[in-house]
Amino acid sequence: MNGQEYTLDHLHPYPWEIVIPSKDGKPDRCLQVLVSYSLHCFTRRPKDGEAIPDDAWYSDSRESRVFDVLRWELSKYLPDIITSLEQRRCLHTGREEFVTVEVLHEGRQFEYAVFFSVTKGGKSGANLNLFVNSAHERTDAIKYKKPIRFHFILMNRYMGKPIKPPV
Repeated sequence: MNGQEYTLDHLHPYPWEIVIPSKDGKPDRCLQVLVSYSLHCFTRRPKDGEAIPDDAWYSDSRESRVFDVLRWELSKYLPDIITSLEQRRCLHTGREEFVTVEVLHEGRQFEYAVFFSVTKGGKSGANLNLFVNSAHERTDAIKYKKPIRFHFILMNRYMGKPIKPPV
């Protein structure tokens, strides 16, 4: 874009092995999770009336969006955020996805919301798939308040159990 090349290597899918510690007499459980990222992590919707240069568009098989340099810069944090989900506060959105929030300090303080979903593994050979649906700076406060443990999300998805939305 504008003669500048932006690599997406940090957002390529990768396997992640997670050990769920033993509990209630049940042994440790080792889960293989395939992590992948949506183009929403580094793109945005066009603004009303905005003229978009042809080289600023990014498309996948489902949609086309505008490449966003700030979202791309922030997306470099995503692999570390995802692999630290076991220690993070995750929130249930009330839908089939979850969110964790990172407060970044780079000259200013703001919330970086990372929305993700976890599904049963399929053809990939992994036990589970973790898909980062979107990641972006929040301009309004996160309204989700109900915390949920990451291991709870993983085990329920692995066992095929529903996760009830908070009331």
